[in-house]
Amino acid sequence: MKKFNLKSKKLLTTALFLTSGLTILSHSNPVNAEACPTASTITSPNDFGDDTSFIALTDGACYGTPEEYGVTIYKMGLCTSNPAPSSAGSAPDTSSCSFNFEKDDGVGEAASFASGGEVDLSEAYSSRPDVGTYSYAYIEIKNSFDIKASYGPLGDSANTTYFTNGTLSDAGTVTGASTTPTASDGYVTTTAPLTTFFGDMGEEVCVATASESVTGGTIRAYLLDSSGTLVADDSSVAECSGVTKLLGIMELSTAVNITSSTTSVKTTFKVEDNGTTVIYDDVADGIRFDSGPFSVSFETSE
Repeated sequence: MKKFNLKSKKLLTTALFLTSGLTILSHSNPVNAEACPTASTITSPNDFGDDTSFIALTDGACYGTPEEYGVTIYKMGLCTSNPAPSSAGSAPDTSSCSFNFEKDDGVGEAASFASGGEVDLSEAYSSRPDVGTYSYAYIEIKNSFDIKASYGPLGDSANTTYFTNGTLSDAGTVTGASTTPTASDGYVTTTAPLTTFFGDMGEEVCVATASESVTGGTIRAYLLDSSGTLVADDSSVAECSGVTKLLGIMELSTAVNITSSTTSVKTTFKVEDNGTTVIYDDVADGIRFDSGPFSVSFETSE
């Protein structure tokens, strides 16, 4: 029986293992953000002149590990040639692709997992890719992410902890050095849509494509509309309209071989220190949360 898993634990590298780090920039659009510092070292969100404030140590944004991370998956697989859409209005060319998971019915399959956890995708929509040598990895998901995350207690006088409260532009708080947020405090999942990759310097404009070099190759991301075609860039608006899907394509440094002996393909989502973006909010003079980058990997078994 074939099993297709999502895990947030990094797998050991093998000859048939590839890692793709799909950089997802949220509404906060942090530029060159790094993993968040230990919360107890932060003495304030932004007391001007405070060298150990959140904004002083992070430039306003950093990447953290969410307690829960949810995505909706439509397609995952491997391709022998580049399936990327050629221009705005064009669709991906998947004629050379073989999918190990496909539920492209407008609904997809929701998968939610904790860091270190795993979930099985439905076998009804899973299959072994065709025998072949593949140079590209392909994943198509909904353009929104469900994030449950907290950051704290800070090293301020109240030992404040911030947490997702269901509203993207806001966050809840509890205080106390040993206090952790609970459902009764309003600690719930926040849905974070992705509608632009922003400009090269963080400009709030509609940009529908992005790329980044990562371990194992180069990942490129595309925002698609309900027809499955690439939306157009538009510098006159802050967000792209009509976006319903996010497509990620990785050009692999080393091709992956699927043989007649391959029995399963395991797909891994890694979200440690990157699945959520922790952001300084200058309006509330506090901290809130958005989606963050994640990485995907495939591992075959024989």
